[in-house]
Amino acid sequence: MTHGTIQQRPGSFPEQSVGWGDSTVRDQIQAPLNTQETKRIPSQRRGGVSVTSRPIKVCFISPLGHGLYQPDSGSAFGGAEVQFFLLSRELAMDQAFQVSVLTTVGERPGAEQHGRLTVVKRQARGRLSVKPYPEGPGTFGVWRGYAAAFWDMWKVLRDIGADCYLHAGAGVEVGAYALISRLLRRRFIYVVASSVDLTHPDGKVKGPLRWLYSMGLRLSDAVVCRSYEQQASLRARYGLEGVLIRTGHQLPTPYPGTRKREEQSAILWVGRIHPVKQPEMFLDLAERFPNEHCVIIAMPDSSHEDLWRHVQRRAAMLPNVTLYERIPWESINSHFKQAKLFLNTSRHEGFPNTFVQAAVHGIPILSWTVDPDGVLSREGIGMCAEGSFERLATSVRQGCASPSQLAEMGRRAEAYARREHDLNRSTEKLKHLVRSLTTGRIW
Repeated sequence: MTHGTIQQRPGSFPEQSVGWGDSTVRDQIQAPLNTQETKRIPSQRRGGVSVTSRPIKVCFISPLGHGLYQPDSGSAFGGAEVQFFLLSRELAMDQAFQVSVLTTVGERPGAEQHGRLTVVKRQARGRLSVKPYPEGPGTFGVWRGYAAAFWDMWKVLRDIGADCYLHAGAGVEVGAYALISRLLRRRFIYVVASSVDLTHPDGKVKGPLRWLYSMGLRLSDAVVCRSYEQQASLRARYGLEGVLIRTGHQLPTPYPGTRKREEQSAILWVGRIHPVKQPEMFLDLAERFPNEHCVIIAMPDSSHEDLWRHVQRRAAMLPNVTLYERIPWESINSHFKQAKLFLNTSRHEGFPNTFVQAAVHGIPILSWTVDPDGVLSREGIGMCAEGSFERLATSVRQGCASPSQLAEMGRRAEAYARREHDLNRSTEKLKHLVRSLTTGRIW
């Protein structure tokens, strides 16, 4: 077995750090945010700005996203954070927008300037925390803890001073962000991260304050969906119409079709080490195909350390498995370039970033159960086993035995990605949505 860890490279942007928590915190946050602001004209409506007076201020609330902007930090991140990372960088390139990202860190809070993009580092444990006060029993203690967290976040968002805030993923914090935005007379966009955020939210949002999530959805000025299925679920469960903005990625050059197929030899799995992702199923497949080189790009999850240790031990026993840990996101593309198949073993997803990454690199996708909008079969870019391990194994065997079939599926995947998932197109749709909301027009 070859077990490797790619060394993390330093961030590609210059860093400028400032402190957090003293009497000048508001000035420290606002200083980088105001450097490109022109003359401000007061708005006459909530969240409204004059597009001719100054850039529109947009803030992506991405608690777990700091590791993407500073790869050498080693901080974990997920798919929702990746999408905000890509969109925030693209949006910041437009002079008509002033972009910030609110993240959480364990130490050294403050702000970093990454070109025109400001990363605000709030010291906290992760997402907006609802921790009961020790002296507050039961629901009363939860309420007191939530009120304290709400007040803290209200001050942070007030100091950032964005015209529009975005957050992805289900949780009681959605209610807080939406309500704070209303109180500040600003706009709030909720982005669906996983399909279960809409179909089975009770599995992710628990406790006496779980109703705040649905309240947040209804207080949102817009809900962004990644698939038609998500739009249908939002309409059926909440009676709301979602805005479709596809998961976007930069398109690689040269085209994947110009590479030789012999350069692509690995079966690839990428994801967090979390029970929902079922990484052990990929190891089951690797054990069944000992002559195939199988690669795992793992992002350990601190809440599931036992599973991570199990994956490490088992991968070490399989000579055909290479395990990489916490490599920078942008370095993952090199592994997609070397893959001939991409496997997804998750129980549920949204529209996975990894699906789009595989497609833009011309790699067929085999999935245990995730198939948003039936895209794998409809576009002929892969196969969904509909929850059957044996069907998944059969598809792996057939794909490895037929390079010409893989090549044809790969060409279709690349064409599909260029047609539907170009990051430039997704960014333009987001710009249109933000402009529509902040200038008072109805989407």
